[in-house]
Amino acid sequence: MPTLNDELLIKEKIFRQYANLYYVRLLGLRASVLNAAQKKWESILKPNTADTVNKILDIKFGVTCCIIGTVYMEMRLKPNILDDVTKEHWAPPSPPRQKYCSDDDEFFLEDESGRIKLIGDILKQENIVTGVIMAVLGKESSEGNFEVFDICFAGLPYQQPMPVITDDKYIALISGINIGPNSSPALQLQMMTEFLNGELGDSFEQNLASKIALLIVAGNSLQDVKVVEDDKKEKKYGYDSSSYNAQPLFDLDNILNEICSEVLPVDLMPGSNDPVNAFLPQQPIIPSLLPKAYQNSTFRRVTNPYWCEIDGVVFLGTSGQTIDDIAKYVECEDRLKLTEQTLYWRHVAPTTPDTLWCHPFRDYDPFIMKQTPHVYFVGNQKEFATTIIKGPEQQSIRLISLPSFSETGNIVLVNLKNLDCHTMSFSSTL
Repeated sequence: MPTLNDELLIKEKIFRQYANLYYVRLLGLRASVLNAAQKKWESILKPNTADTVNKILDIKFGVTCCIIGTVYMEMRLKPNILDDVTKEHWAPPSPPRQKYCSDDDEFFLEDESGRIKLIGDILKQENIVTGVIMAVLGKESSEGNFEVFDICFAGLPYQQPMPVITDDKYIALISGINIGPNSSPALQLQMMTEFLNGELGDSFEQNLASKIALLIVAGNSLQDVKVVEDDKKEKKYGYDSSSYNAQPLFDLDNILNEICSEVLPVDLMPGSNDPVNAFLPQQPIIPSLLPKAYQNSTFRRVTNPYWCEIDGVVFLGTSGQTIDDIAKYVECEDRLKLTEQTLYWRHVAPTTPDTLWCHPFRDYDPFIMKQTPHVYFVGNQKEFATTIIKGPEQQSIRLISLPSFSETGNIVLVNLKNLDCHTMSFSSTL
């Protein structure tokens, strides 16, 4: 989708602070959150009983009101700049944490006028993270905190009608190929490639492969490179060619070229392991790294996150970093539930830029969802999972948690006709 993807492409070098990103996020979602809050609390938000306060500084003590702002979570387990400082001075940094949440976490709501601490049991019941724009209903306590009675998010945005497609037509989704020294077995990858090209399986499987219109690779095509720091090694300037192995890139290029040359289009998204900038939105892998695949007109290098529209069906996908980071803020381990939550927040990556790197956008927030996709997938997750979400205005969204191919041997096929999906498994063992 050109318009939505244009905002994800970086067209200039950016040297700015991040403060304005939170402001434009609040500005972009405030009206939607206010509209949702007025509908939800229609019987409460009345001039004589409760009203919407425009700014946090305008809250009156003891008066029930609704305020809108950006969530900030004070979490003592969150990483901070001191970890980087200690590493620079050769002191061992704290090991990375799987979770940031603890019992003493504090919730704050901010707008352009100020900040107030939120209290209330409902805060722990909701999967709330830093960066979410929300409305809270409550009143200021004697301690100067805001006691929350209820919470409201923007909710699902508009979804364009699902097209009428009479014949089966599939989109193949794969993530976590992880090509490298200890990558997936070559036979497993070759089987997958031959299936996509219609050269593997019986007549049923070959017929199924002939109905695949596109392959989307959702990040981590290459294996993560572990940097080993050896303080005893003599330091030297310049590039150490002996530490670089280009073979995984050659292998990936050959695989993509083999698929593309058989006229199956491929959209390649970058991931956390791939040779691109780690800042979201990650930009397309440069063409010189994949020269053979790049020569095919059916090969497209795309961003992460990524929007696309195929025969009227709208897809939104990420390579997994967004949900992985959100999961660190909450006790919930259900990745589909967290993915669903981002739909109600109308934001793909709310924890940017707090704990998830992103570019310091000034005039807009490219992660705001301006429409509801029909298919929303998240790559590089522990296991395959899927569900259908129904919205209040007839929205219907297929959520998909994509597993790592190198660990499971699974790809996912989505039928554009009815959004049904299933996995195809490839194994090199009998």
